[in-house]
Amino acid sequence: MSAETLVRGAELMRQRLDTLQRRRGTQRSQRNLMAHMKGWAITTHAVRQLVLEPKLFDLVVIDEASQCSIAAVVPLLFRARRALIIGDPMQLGHIPGISPEQERQARVRAGLTAAWLEDRRFAYHVYSAYHAAAQNGDAALLLDEHYRCRPEIADVVNGHCYAGRLEVLTNVLGQVPPVGIGGAGGRGPGQVLAWSDVPNGQSMRGPGDKSWCNPAEASVVAAVVKDLLQELPETATVGVVTPFRAQKDALEREIGGDRVRVGTVHAFQGGQRDVMVLSPVATGNTPPGTAKWVANQVNLWNVAITRAKSQLTTVGDHGFWRDRTGLPHVLATRSGLVSAGGAAPVPGFVPGMPRDPDRELLVDRVQQFLGARGVERDAVIGGYPVDLLFAGAEGPVAVLVDAGPIPGGDPARHLRLSQERARLLVGLPVEGRAGAEGVVDVIRVPAWRALAGDEALMPLFG
Repeated sequence: MSAETLVRGAELMRQRLDTLQRRRGTQRSQRNLMAHMKGWAITTHAVRQLVLEPKLFDLVVIDEASQCSIAAVVPLLFRARRALIIGDPMQLGHIPGISPEQERQARVRAGLTAAWLEDRRFAYHVYSAYHAAAQNGDAALLLDEHYRCRPEIADVVNGHCYAGRLEVLTNVLGQVPPVGIGGAGGRGPGQVLAWSDVPNGQSMRGPGDKSWCNPAEASVVAAVVKDLLQELPETATVGVVTPFRAQKDALEREIGGDRVRVGTVHAFQGGQRDVMVLSPVATGNTPPGTAKWVANQVNLWNVAITRAKSQLTTVGDHGFWRDRTGLPHVLATRSGLVSAGGAAPVPGFVPGMPRDPDRELLVDRVQQFLGARGVERDAVIGGYPVDLLFAGAEGPVAVLVDAGPIPGGDPARHLRLSQERARLLVGLPVEGRAGAEGVVDVIRVPAWRALAGDEALMPLFG
């Protein structure tokens, strides 16, 4: 019986492929396959290929819902008994296919008020399918464990976009190490967040007068990419991203070869590269309205920054962007200044542990216990801050003081995350030390041991 089912299923699959190629009979072929294939994957643009039948699927999962308009998901929801909506409202939304005036006319014809649409997050130009689901659905769950970016990169957007709720658990040891830029003899150690300053660049309209470019900035981007390709392993992936299509076109003319992908921020959403170079274009001569627009595009900056896994170099007018607000300011102040011409790098921001007086008291007690072991406080290892670091018999040993879960938090999940963070540190070199050996051990100190005194701490440290 099973063999017959497999044969029948294979035959129906061939029929399905044939109907898709001929673009005829797709709904009938799908209905025939439903008994053999329980899971289907499709884009919102191809829903018409599915049978028009209510509750056709027990569960419909809509991914990247922040990029989907409400209208685009209605045909899928019609076919669903239940729906799971997944997305990030802090990433780029859908590009509207109609004008605001056309939306207003459609609303009036339907007899709906703007307030009614706003209250339900149904306004087409303002909200995505994610916003509508979050407002009208049963419950929302934040997927707060982040595994892509090094901590320094993720930390730029974590506080500004996610209220510091992301738990960064990136395996830094498995990533491409950051490399320096600056030409022969001038290249310093690689910085995770770097900024190559172009103070004299000029923004101008691109062909067709529809977008903006900065030729001087594009030339420096090309020099930075050249440096990166010389230093990175051949297997490393490199991307160049910009908010403006005209600058993307200029960058493609400056940068050749197959190793580098150049694109707008919209084109990069959903993608990632080991190393990214960001060209924001705007500078002192940019019209105030354009400069304000690009500076205030929080979602755009969030996507551009978090495409980078191990290293992000921004090329642009550092002083101009440092004086903006929001994410551009955070990125500019946290990036170390470098030069494609050979100047020595200027270190950027170094993340630290959160300053909580009660927690600081626990760290003080552990530090007092360690006493004469040459303890260093607030060291950084692979972008992860640690409470204490001391020289063990076989190499550096890191100490993480565990103050316990936040009030109302899940103790089991807290313990899992604490152990995962400790595991990620083993083998990583201590930052700021040339040729430093990797951390050989990480000791997690529960709060009760720190409070109980030396006898409780002794079993952990020997």
